[in-house]
Amino acid sequence: MSSSFKNPSSLMTKFAILSISLLLISSNSINGALPQIKNALDISQTQVETLSTISAVSVTIFVLFSNLVVNKLGMKRTIVVGLILAGIGGILPAFTNSYMAMLISRIIMGAGLGMYNSLAVTIINRVYEDNKSTEATLLGIRGSMEQIGQAVLTFIAGLLLNIGWRYSFIIYLAAFPIAILFAMFVPDVKTDVEKAESNTSERMNPVVYLWMLFAILINSNANAVSVRFPSLATTYFGDDFNASNYLAVIPLIAIISGFVFGSIFRRLGSKTLYLGITVLIISNLFISLSDGNFVFMLLGVFLSSVPGTWCLPYIFSILGRITPKSTQTFANSLIFVGCNLGLFMVPYILNVFQRISPSNDLSSPFLIYAIVLVVLMVIMFIGSRAKKNTNE
Repeated sequence: MSSSFKNPSSLMTKFAILSISLLLISSNSINGALPQIKNALDISQTQVETLSTISAVSVTIFVLFSNLVVNKLGMKRTIVVGLILAGIGGILPAFTNSYMAMLISRIIMGAGLGMYNSLAVTIINRVYEDNKSTEATLLGIRGSMEQIGQAVLTFIAGLLLNIGWRYSFIIYLAAFPIAILFAMFVPDVKTDVEKAESNTSERMNPVVYLWMLFAILINSNANAVSVRFPSLATTYFGDDFNASNYLAVIPLIAIISGFVFGSIFRRLGSKTLYLGITVLIISNLFISLSDGNFVFMLLGVFLSSVPGTWCLPYIFSILGRITPKSTQTFANSLIFVGCNLGLFMVPYILNVFQRISPSNDLSSPFLIYAIVLVVLMVIMFIGSRAKKNTNE
C-alpha cells in the first residue's frame, strides 16, 4: 500500500483518526433498553443498571495500563485490537439470555475501549506533532466526535429497540468498519514512554486526588440521570415506553455546551466551576421535585448534560498549574479514572441514596445529589476565600 494512501494531510486519514472517538462514551447508548432487559431477565434495578456501567471498571484498568500494551503491540495495533474487542463485547448481549454472560461481555467491551481511550488523543499528538494548527483543530473536533457518536448510536439503538431489546446491541457492529478504516488510512507511529512521565523526583500535588473525587461525583451524577431516566419514564407511559430518542438529545446539548466552554471560561475564569455545579444542582432539583410533571423532569434530564462539559475541562485546564509537568500525564489519567469510577458506581450510589431518602420514588436520589453538591460548593467557596486571604 503506497505511503500516499496514508498521507496525514488527507481528509480520509483525519476522519479515520477522529472516528475512533465515536465509540468512547457509547456504553450508555443502550440505556433505553434497560427496562425491557430488566423485565426479560427478571433482575433487580441495580443489576440492570450495572449492565450500563460495568464497562467503566475495565475501561479504568486499561486506561492505566494502556502504555504497557502499546509497548508490546505498538500504538496503531493497540487501537485496532481495542476496537475489535469493543465490537465483540458490545454485540454479544444480543445473543444470550444469561445475565452473567452479558455482564462479562460488557467488561470485554470496556477493556477494548480502555485500550485506546487515551490513545485517541495521543495518536493526534504523534501524527500531527509537526503541524500544531492541525493538531489543535483535530483535538477540538475529537471531543465533539464522542458526543456525536453517543447521540447517533443512542438514536439508532432506540430505533432497533422497536424490534426488540436484543437488537439495540447491534449498534456496536460500528466498531469493525471503524477498525478497518483506521487500519487502512492511518500511518503507524512510534511512541516511547517519555522520561518526564516516569520521573519520580517530583511529587504530584495531592490536591489532584481531591479533583479525582470531584470527577467521580460529577460524572456519577450526570450518568445517574441517563441510567435512571428510562425507568422514570416508564412510570409515566408504561413499561414499553422507548426513552432512547430523549436520551439521544443529551449528547447534542453537551456538544453545544462544550463549544461555548471556552467563551464562558474566558469571561468567568474559576467561576465557571461554580456555574457548572449550580446547573447540576438545578438539574437534580427539577428531576427530584417533578412530581408527575414529565416536562419538568425532562428539563432536568437535559440540563444534566451541561455541567460535565464545563467542570471537567476546567479541571484539565488547571492541572498544569497545580502539579509539576513530570506528573501531569498521571494526573490527567487519574481524572479519567475518576470519570470512569463515577460511571461504574452509579447503580450503587443510586441504591444508597435511595435508602437514605425519605421517599421510595425512583427520582428521590437526585435530591440527595443536590444536597451533596450544595454542601460541596459551600466548602469550596469557603476554602477559596481562605486561600485568598492567606495569600493577601
